[in-house]
Amino acid sequence: MKKKIISVVLCAAMAAGVLAGCGAKGSDSKSEKTSDGKTKIRMTYWNSEDTVKSLLEYLEKEVPDVTVEFQFIDNSNYDTVVDTQLSAEEGPDIICESPASALKHAKLGYLEELDELGAKYSEAGTNVYSYDGGVYALPGISWFEGIYFNKQMFEENNIALPTTFDEYIDVCKKFQELGVKPLAAGLKSWEPMLKNSMAFVAAEYLSTEEGKNFGEEYREGKTTLEGNWNPYLEKWSEMITEGIYTEDMVGIDHDQALEEFATGKAAMFCSGPWDLETIQEKNPELVIDMMPFYGTKASDGWLIGGPGCGFAVNKSSENKEAAMKVLEAISTVEGQKAFWQDNQGGSSYLEGAEFDLPEAYASASKALEAGNVYCPWNEWGDAASAHETYGTQMQSYLLGEQDLSTTLKNVDASVKELLEK
Repeated sequence: MKKKIISVVLCAAMAAGVLAGCGAKGSDSKSEKTSDGKTKIRMTYWNSEDTVKSLLEYLEKEVPDVTVEFQFIDNSNYDTVVDTQLSAEEGPDIICESPASALKHAKLGYLEELDELGAKYSEAGTNVYSYDGGVYALPGISWFEGIYFNKQMFEENNIALPTTFDEYIDVCKKFQELGVKPLAAGLKSWEPMLKNSMAFVAAEYLSTEEGKNFGEEYREGKTTLEGNWNPYLEKWSEMITEGIYTEDMVGIDHDQALEEFATGKAAMFCSGPWDLETIQEKNPELVIDMMPFYGTKASDGWLIGGPGCGFAVNKSSENKEAAMKVLEAISTVEGQKAFWQDNQGGSSYLEGAEFDLPEAYASASKALEAGNVYCPWNEWGDAASAHETYGTQMQSYLLGEQDLSTTLKNVDASVKELLEK
């Protein structure tokens, strides 16, 4: 993606060790007026201005007494720059936050509570930006991953779409009986088994009353995967015992798996909007759709994913009233549509906000409309990076190098180590 670096941010990014980024203490968050009397506020993000161009144009019209100055900071030093500014009671008025950084900043008292506006969004979006009962960032347009499928292959073989995990396993068996690979998967990467298995746990446990607080307790070191996730992953392991995920797939990478699906050698492929264009370029005649992941009970299904960013307000800002006006405007159907214009393929967590999705996501539309887009490791706080450990440990489990209990204990040990740093 093209990066457009704003000169003011260059000063902050290059001034290593300078607490204030650019300017004297407090200057970044002081109330400032433009020549025409508007309040100027600063919003910072790790994505380029191109990804919020339509949103900024919308805000210019919808909040005419506020000017939003967009400032890009490269993802490689985004956290360092923002952390430094916030610790000096400076920084942007509106901060685009990841779930992990929002949790950190909320704990440190750097962010304003946004409970009233947060109530307009689904819990699947706000729970990753919540701390101690409060909401500290508003979820932006999501990224998501589901199961692409070859529509023609399903229709020609009179195979109905599944609505439960057991039905999905049956679908895979039918393709196996036909001599067709049911699911292309590049298990050389740790990501596919991570996402596929966690989507099942989300549907079965994390989205339920019993499991909804697991993420919060896990990041606080109050619970473990071992002893909680075992029964769900034992059921999910039918993906392995039924030969859908096989040991030889550990030698296949993502691009090879995509090629298998695009050329009709496999009926399904787990991925997201970022791969759609490539699939269509490889086979323009291929008609594809996307189904969500399912648990054992019939539902709208779940997609693995989460907010691309969360909008937070700097507690030290002297422009909080103006910043809140901007967040109120974003928290409307029109505001979400404006943000979506430059992030198509994602979905909104705002209640009532629905977009005209491409046909390639038709069968995932109910899950998207229900806000069933969830990324479990977003709730792991300071241990979020352990999701990679989970993925690599699941590879070892597939290869028969260890049992499930050992697999989960190894992830728990990694999480414990990260939380104790």
